[in-house]
Amino acid sequence: MARFENFYSGLVRWLKILLPLCALGILSSVVFFARENETAREIPFLGRGSDDMVDERIAAPEYTSVTNDGSTLRLTAARGTPTSVSFDTGMAENLAGRIETPTGRVIQATAPSGRISTAGDLVELIGLVSVDTSDGFHMISQDLTARLDVTFAETGGAVRGDAPFGTLEAGRMRLGDPTTESELLVFNEGVKLIYLPKQ
Repeated sequence: MARFENFYSGLVRWLKILLPLCALGILSSVVFFARENETAREIPFLGRGSDDMVDERIAAPEYTSVTNDGSTLRLTAARGTPTSVSFDTGMAENLAGRIETPTGRVIQATAPSGRISTAGDLVELIGLVSVDTSDGFHMISQDLTARLDVTFAETGGAVRGDAPFGTLEAGRMRLGDPTTESELLVFNEGVKLIYLPKQ
C-alpha cells in the first residue's frame, strides 16, 4: 500500500511539471503558425493614389455646428475625400445641407458634389443645386456657396424656380447678411417674376 502511494505521489508531481509545459507548447504553435498577421491588415477605406500618398475616403460623413448668429447647420454626404493632410478641407459626393435659423426658418440644399473648408468656414455646393425653404421657395442653380460661421449663402450665377407667389428667375440669389444678421432671401441682377395668384 505504501508503495502504491509513493507511485501516485510521484506521478502527480511529474504531471504538475509536464502539463504546463504541454500547454506552453500548444500556445507557441498557435502564435508561430498563425495564417495571417492581424497587424498587417489594411484599413478598408484606405487606398493608394498615383502619387503614392494615402487617399482616404470616409463613408457618410456628417458635420454639425451652431453659427455665431444662432442658426443650426448640418451637412451630410454619401462619401467624403479629404484634400489636405490636416483634414480641414475635402470633397463630398451627394452633399446635402440644412440650416435652421433662430426664428424657425429652414433652408435645405442638395447637390451632386461639393467642397468643404472648415479652415475657411465655407461650403460650396457644385452641380445642379436645389434649394428649398420652409416658407415655400424652391430654386435651382448651378452653384451655391455658404458660410459655416454665420447664416449666409449666395449663388455665383443665375437661379430659377418657384416662389409662394409664382415663378421666379434672377441673376443671383443671396440668403442673409453677415453684417446685419438678416435672414432675408434677396434676388437681384435681372429679376423676372411671373405672378400666379392663388385660386
